[in-house]
Amino acid sequence: MAKKSILLSILCDFSTFFGIYYIIPMRYLLFLPIFAIFACEATETEPKILLGHEWNNTAKTVADTTSQFKPNDVIVLQMDNGKPFKTLTVEMRIFQGESDRVLFKHAVQVKNNDSKATLKGPESKPLKVKEILHSSTPGIYRVAFFDGDSLLLEKKLELVK
Repeated sequence: MAKKSILLSILCDFSTFFGIYYIIPMRYLLFLPIFAIFACEATETEPKILLGHEWNNTAKTVADTTSQFKPNDVIVLQMDNGKPFKTLTVEMRIFQGESDRVLFKHAVQVKNNDSKATLKGPESKPLKVKEILHSSTPGIYRVAFFDGDSLLLEKKLELVK
């Protein structure tokens, strides 16, 4: 007799569990379309400048990121805007310290609806730090990306011996 009551209580618990399981989600089905809209919405990330020694061709991003370089190091510069740029040309400028003297200036062409602007040399002749700084003098430099005359973002680069 005890075995029947245990089996009966297990069956009752099982049906109660599934009864609750099927009733509760039905109440929330009205919210499912709203949740789906928020889940599928394109997410924007914060803009950032990536500096590094290598390029990851698969991910189309800078690998081995750092802000400290030696004059003969290879450098890859990228601005990830987090959302598509408003124009098709983004200008990258490098300044020495806090001065407004431009050491290097280059216009980077971006594709329509692209959120990344990248400056790197070809695989056969990678871009060296001393080529863009026109200097081997240790110190702090600023890398800045501009959309026309408006500053988008800047980051410090340290040149060491």
